[in-house]
Amino acid sequence: MDRRNSTDRGRADRAQSGTQRERRAARRQRRQAWNLHFESVGTSIPAAMVAKSPTLLMAAVEEVCWRFSMDACLAGRPRRWRRRAYAVWAAQLADLEAKRQRLRLLVEAELLGC
Repeated sequence: MDRRNSTDRGRADRAQSGTQRERRAARRQRRQAWNLHFESVGTSIPAAMVAKSPTLLMAAVEEVCWRFSMDACLAGRPRRWRRRAYAVWAAQLADLEAKRQRLRLLVEAELLGC
């Protein structure tokens, strides 16, 4: 049977391109690639908006630095019985939390101003 005349042509095309779930996941992934996720703020911002705004661009760089610092801090957590080291670690964690709050305020102010 000629494929051009087949009534099942739609099924054959869908079978070759993957399941509907796979297509939906690929579309979601492409859409998410357009957005830049700010973990410190808990939101995603379109990459085009970040590229246009110097403030958001600076906040994106600060976000990356904050993430690396937070990961390093959490990985280096000392035992509770090492009180002096734990106090230094807790102070560092508090500083990172304060930086997160400043980033959140900066991004929110820029987004509300746009």
